[in-house]
Amino acid sequence: MRLIVLIFIVLMFLSLSSPAVDSEETTFITYLPLVGAPDTRVLLGYDLRVHQGRRAESLLPAIPATWARAGDLVWDAIEPQRGVYAWEAAAALEENIRRLRAVGVEPVVLVQIAPEWARRFPGRTCSPVAPEAYPDLARFAAAAAARYHSGDRAVRYWQFWNEPDFTPAVADGKGIGCWNTGVAPWYGGDAYGAALRVFANAVRSVNPGAQIIGGNFAHFWPDDRQTLGFLRGMIETGGLTCDIIGFSGYTRWGSAERMTLKAQSLRRMLAAYGLGWMPLAAVEVAEVCPEGQPCPPNYYQMQANYAARIYALAIALNLRGILWYTLLEQGAGFQHSHLADVTSNGVTPRPAFYAYRNAALLLQGASYAGPPLIDTPFDREGVPHMLHFIARDGAPLYVFWRPTAQDEAGWGLVVSPGQRATCISRLERPTPLATDCSDREGDGLIRFDVSDAPIYIRLEL
Repeated sequence: MRLIVLIFIVLMFLSLSSPAVDSEETTFITYLPLVGAPDTRVLLGYDLRVHQGRRAESLLPAIPATWARAGDLVWDAIEPQRGVYAWEAAAALEENIRRLRAVGVEPVVLVQIAPEWARRFPGRTCSPVAPEAYPDLARFAAAAAARYHSGDRAVRYWQFWNEPDFTPAVADGKGIGCWNTGVAPWYGGDAYGAALRVFANAVRSVNPGAQIIGGNFAHFWPDDRQTLGFLRGMIETGGLTCDIIGFSGYTRWGSAERMTLKAQSLRRMLAAYGLGWMPLAAVEVAEVCPEGQPCPPNYYQMQANYAARIYALAIALNLRGILWYTLLEQGAGFQHSHLADVTSNGVTPRPAFYAYRNAALLLQGASYAGPPLIDTPFDREGVPHMLHFIARDGAPLYVFWRPTAQDEAGWGLVVSPGQRATCISRLERPTPLATDCSDREGDGLIRFDVSDAPIYIRLEL
């Protein structure tokens, strides 16, 4: 049976080639929690820039994605003249929608940028929709929903604006912000919520099965008062009409992921309004280089380590899904966040590409079986983190890592004596390293090494 499991993992990743990792002398022990395994399915995907769609085609079948952001439907470009639609402006977006559908991926479309005649602040690209233009917004939303209702350009997921809570100081034309007034208590969330209701109702009038993503909050951290005030404004002045609350969850804060901390903060606030059930999605996640500074020397490995754990955390948090920003780019892009590079030699996947893909394969169909992530500490660098899952075939699956630790430490997982196990590491390789780490000594301990690079441990049934 042990040989069968190893063969299964080899076939999953095509081939094996990597040296073994040496253990250190000190061994620590983690005991298995006795927690049930709820059915948790979380969407995984990426952002696909419209100008890179054709170049990215070879990458799309490699990632087991379930959804992906196909690009922006820019209202200003489609209806520069009131009542006259120029759908040809969405040609590149529609090509991306078809690309994604061709590989079985649900496209997400981001609607933003009001036309000049529909802006509350004329002359400013980054402007809220003027209330008197809400009937026009509804008409446009219904027309878009009808155009993208079925066939190879069908769209089920719609995102309304991007990071609307971004500070008012954001540069005009960046495609983020536009709604935050900077004024308490609601910081513009009341106006955004009203426009979102108009948009959502119009889309659903044509496509009742549509899923509307509200927010994708920038959600500045750790001072998130404006974001929470913005969300309160949406709730208190008419209620939420979206199906999912989105937010951006880039990089770490101390030893914890910002994605985790932000999700917990949003859930606490939603629960105060009786909305604890509202699905959350990290619409943008990535490891990025510091703004305006060179990337750290080990950036590619840091990015791969992040990619190897972020989907596991999303499942443990019971998020609706995550989207990596972005799949493919040339040059610095958004602070070097992309998973693959466009070079003179073509398209080159980064280590993070493989880590993201391999983690998704390992966790495909898995459900979280650990304790709820309610109040994650952020000051425990180097202290091992563990997530417990049940794989789709019922086998226990564990993910371990030590945040920011560059060294490896010996670790132990208490199991039944003689338990057979497979350890999967080096997820940043095209084929990760799968080794037999069974309890050969019969003392009920699975021994392995752990660092900032996650290791997955599968126990045989």
